[in-house]
Amino acid sequence: MAKTTRGKGLWKTPSRGRGICPICLSTRVKLLYSATNSEGKLLKVCKKCNSVDAATADKAVPTEHLGYRRKLRKELNQQKAAR
Repeated sequence: MAKTTRGKGLWKTPSRGRGICPICLSTRVKLLYSATNSEGKLLKVCKKCNSVDAATADKAVPTEHLGYRRKLRKELNQQKAAR
């Protein structure tokens, strides 16, 4: 495969496939993998959290409202401290 076409599908995803992992709360990581919780809902997770079980996936935090920029970092740090 030519180098110019590698990862081309990522350019069409929001934020180039990057975000905050709902399980480990790592910021600006690629969310390319999926994990299933006990209800059967799929979560987009990072590479580290790819092999988590359903019980751990149930503890996932919704990260749509969390930001990792400076002004929103306080709320993210509070979420991490609560874990």
